[in-house]
Amino acid sequence: MNLDLRETVEFVRNLVEEQAQLALDRWPSVNSILYKNQRDFVTEVDLEIENNLITRLRSRFPLHGFKGEETPPENPNVEHQWLIDPIDGTKYYAAHSSLFAISVALFHQGEPLLGVVHAPASGQCFHAYRGGGAFLDKQRLSGPKVSDLSSAIVNIDTPQSDELSDEEKQWFERKLIELTRRVYRVRMLGLGSLAACWIASGALDAYLDLTGYGKPQDIAAGRIIMQEAGVRLATIDPPAGPPRLAAAAPHILQKLMNILKR
Repeated sequence: MNLDLRETVEFVRNLVEEQAQLALDRWPSVNSILYKNQRDFVTEVDLEIENNLITRLRSRFPLHGFKGEETPPENPNVEHQWLIDPIDGTKYYAAHSSLFAISVALFHQGEPLLGVVHAPASGQCFHAYRGGGAFLDKQRLSGPKVSDLSSAIVNIDTPQSDELSDEEKQWFERKLIELTRRVYRVRMLGLGSLAACWIASGALDAYLDLTGYGKPQDIAAGRIIMQEAGVRLATIDPPAGPPRLAAAAPHILQKLMNILKR
C-alpha cells in the first residue's frame, strides 16, 4: 500500500486530538482499575483511548498491524505496524499531574515512518513524518544546539532495579554517577515520549535509555520526531543486558557514547 505520509500524519493528528480531549474530560474522575505489577497500573481511560485509536486506524488501514500498550497485538507479522501508547505517564495522569501524553507511531519493516505525540494538559502536538521535518503544532523543530557536554541537560530513563542482574546494576550505577559529574543537569522524567519531543524542541539536549527493558511504544513516535529534528541516535551495547538507546545533539552524542562505552 502506498501511503501519503503528509495526509496520514494529519489524519493521526486529528484522531489523537479527539482522544486528548477525552483524556481531559475524564481526568477529574479517573480511577485505576488494574495493577500490572507493584507499581504499574492501567486505567479505564487508557483502555478506552487505545481501543478508540485502534478501531479508527483499523477502519482506514485494515491490512496494517497494531501493537497497543494495553491490548494484544493484531497482525504482528505484516510490514506496517502501528505502535500506540494511549497514555504515557498513567501514574501522573491518575494522580492529576499534567505530565502525560498520547503517542502514536507507524513503522514499516521496523523503521519509523511517522509519529504523533500529544500532551493533552498543554494542548501541544508534536509530529513528524519521514522526510517531512518535525513540528510542534505549526512550528518547525531543529533540535538542541549545545556543543559542550558540560552545558548539556540530559534526560535518563532509569531501570527498574528488580529487573537487572548484578552486572547491569553496577554498570548503570557507574555510568549514572559519571554522567552527573560530566553534564550540566540530569533529568529523570519517566516519560519517554515527551522527553524525546523536548529534545527535538531543544528543551533537553540528550535522551539516554539506561533501562533496556522499556516498551517499544514508549519511544516509538519520539524516534521519528527526534530524527526529523536533526537529533542523532545511536545504540549502546552494555557489558550485560539488552542494547540501550542514546539520542543527542550531534556535537555531544559521541562524547556521551565515549562515557557509556568505556
